[in-house]
Amino acid sequence: ENRTVKYTPGTKPGDYHPTPPDFNPAALVHWGSVTPFVLKSADQFRCPDPPGVDSPRAFADLEEVKAIGGSKSATRTAEQSEIGRYWYESSPQGWNRIAREVLAARQFDVWENARLFALLNLAMADGYIAGFDSKYHCNYWRPVTAIRAGGDSEWLSYLPTPPVPDYPSTHTVEGAAAATVMARFFNTDFISFSMTSGAPYPGITRKFWSFSEAARENGASRVLCGIHFATAVN
Repeated sequence: ENRTVKYTPGTKPGDYHPTPPDFNPAALVHWGSVTPFVLKSADQFRCPDPPGVDSPRAFADLEEVKAIGGSKSATRTAEQSEIGRYWYESSPQGWNRIAREVLAARQFDVWENARLFALLNLAMADGYIAGFDSKYHCNYWRPVTAIRAGGDSEWLSYLPTPPVPDYPSTHTVEGAAAATVMARFFNTDFISFSMTSGAPYPGITRKFWSFSEAARENGASRVLCGIHFATAVN
């Protein structure tokens, strides 16, 4: 069944608006209404409200991402820029590649390999569904909107801001879900591995000593990119 889901941006400070430079319309507005595979409902673990726009936490988040996540940031290091590019690709692509890398070094049969990929992708599928339910329920603005509203009318994020609300970061949801599934599958979080990034910034290789370390870096990368507030990745 094909349905059109209407979306009208809010008008108050803190409401999500399409972001510069392209101002693309909000995407995947319907995704939180997709029936989950494992969760009882998309809102089973709906996120609490994000911080109020006038709160100390919101101000601290804004100042952090403004300084480190801008296209012309003077504080972001070369490695932090690399981390932002490394994790920018689609979460399922990156985390499935990590699973392949870890499995390739071990002697599992076809059934066990298939079982891991099934568990991994069910978790990520439901992570996106639940994440988008919370995104459009909270409907929170992106850093670039908040920073420009605060007077810096030329500020742009280091990497392009996806056309969906800020909170929560589904990239971070996906990383946490994938890391948890793999730690349980292998009966330990402490498995070292390396992975090389794919498009749109291919060829970057990074090494990790655990799944959770990779998941934490994955979440932090979104602040380094300038596309999420820290609250969205915590």
